[in-house]
Amino acid sequence: MWLNRFTNYLLSHRYQTMALVFLSTFVPIVGVVGILIAALVTLRKDVLQGAILTLLAALPYVISFYVTGKHETAVPIVVWAAVGVAVTSNVLTWVFALMWRRGTRWAGIIQIAALLGVLVVSVVHLIYPEVTDWWSNELQSYYTQAANVAETVASEVAVSPETKQQQLDAINVTRQYATGLMVAAVLLNAILQLLVARWWEVVVFAPRTLRRELCSIRLAPLTGVLFVASLILAYMGNAVVLDIMPILYALFCAAGLSIAHYFFGVIRSQTAWFWVVLFYLIFIFSLPTSVILISVLALFDIWLDLRKRFTKV
Repeated sequence: MWLNRFTNYLLSHRYQTMALVFLSTFVPIVGVVGILIAALVTLRKDVLQGAILTLLAALPYVISFYVTGKHETAVPIVVWAAVGVAVTSNVLTWVFALMWRRGTRWAGIIQIAALLGVLVVSVVHLIYPEVTDWWSNELQSYYTQAANVAETVASEVAVSPETKQQQLDAINVTRQYATGLMVAAVLLNAILQLLVARWWEVVVFAPRTLRRELCSIRLAPLTGVLFVASLILAYMGNAVVLDIMPILYALFCAAGLSIAHYFFGVIRSQTAWFWVVLFYLIFIFSLPTSVILISVLALFDIWLDLRKRFTKV
């Protein structure tokens, strides 16, 4: 199998792998392969070599940012966000791979990731209490630049007052969750990269074990208590907790999807794939309500242990 040969080559040729990781990261879309290789090496071979590869996978983003001269001009926040998410999530991918190598499994990794995210958001609000106002200004600046570009491309098209009001409403809502959404995006990206790297390792060295790992994610009771407390505080309008909620919903949604896939595995039918596809279509088109419902499922599972109540015959 070509993947086996390619994997063995990467694990046995250190310097060629380093060159491949560094150069491939400059290529759009293909660049994500670099951090996947770094995570695979960390999981399978050597922590230090994985750290070096992670650095090589993150460096091209910084080089590209400075070579293009964007650091010398007023850069839209989306550019800073893209570079920040890419570099930080690459580093976190290596950290999570190290945790996996030392025995921490998916439930532990996502809970530690969520705890890290909660701490980051809390510290941001502690150091800079006006962060929501800062997000308002940045988002307004972004919308203004986007509107100017649209008017330049199509000069006859003017932004209607209704559109401006919709943008203002979107800013007023988004600014309450913006920091949490940014942190959640970084953590989610890192965990997804680790997931793909783990899939790669499993396919080559331990087939048919990944599904069992992913279908057994169950959160700790303390996590459930903190989630319920956060829901109450968010309902009361606490600004910090409101900003934290995207991270907590991402955590519980991941655990809820694990339960859903376990249930699909219980179905002994050739049409099981159809129900999986239908489930995700409903999930996507009913966002964000679907995230809330799946999170509630994970919350119930903490105390009810739903997998023990629904087992294969």
